[in-house]
Amino acid sequence: MRAWFAFAVLVLPLLLQAGEYKSSLLVQTGEMKEHNLVVRNITDLGSNRTCLAFYVQTKGTSPVVRCYHAAEGFGASLFQVGHLKVDDLVIRKLDDTKNNMYCLVAYVSTPGTSPAVTCYPNTQRTKDNMVESGHLREGDLDIRKILDRGNNKICLVAYVRTKGTSPSVACYDSIPDGKGGLYQTASLKEGDLVVRKIEDTAAATTCLVSYVSTPGTRSFLSCDQHKP
Repeated sequence: MRAWFAFAVLVLPLLLQAGEYKSSLLVQTGEMKEHNLVVRNITDLGSNRTCLAFYVQTKGTSPVVRCYHAAEGFGASLFQVGHLKVDDLVIRKLDDTKNNMYCLVAYVSTPGTSPAVTCYPNTQRTKDNMVESGHLREGDLDIRKILDRGNNKICLVAYVRTKGTSPSVACYDSIPDGKGGLYQTASLKEGDLVVRKIEDTAAATTCLVSYVSTPGTRSFLSCDQHKP
């Protein structure tokens, strides 16, 4: 009896200090398929956020997840509103009408790849949803410039033309009546690493693209806009 009492005295303070147990219900609240792209809408019913999981149905693929605030507590309503295919690169634009969000998805349909995804608020609806407005090729790097006029957005999609590559996406604001195009203004190669400096003069934006020219690589885009 004394031993049990001593044990209770020892354990009781630990129990009182333990964190409060919280439960949540994680469910799939939607699914979308466009050719070999799969998008699953995952919702934590204990929060006001919804998440989209993107993956390509190829061998060795990796998923990408993007989460944002859910206007009505949970769920999404997705429609494809734009589609481009250039060589091996596929770009799809999805409209979440329930949460007023756009997601731009870029991928290459080869084994071992994964999509690049960026999502941003849809603040103005127009029929002009996605237009390719520029293209730059430097060595084994391709960059596509995608214009969303309705939301004053520009997205650059960069990918390396090697087997199993994965693209990258970066978006920034467009400038009304901006003039100019995409230009490489500097480059660096150290060993297997390649870094290219890209200027979008129409949007006063400078981007650095880095990658390794080997199969299965992923490019990385970092952009900085210099507004007056």
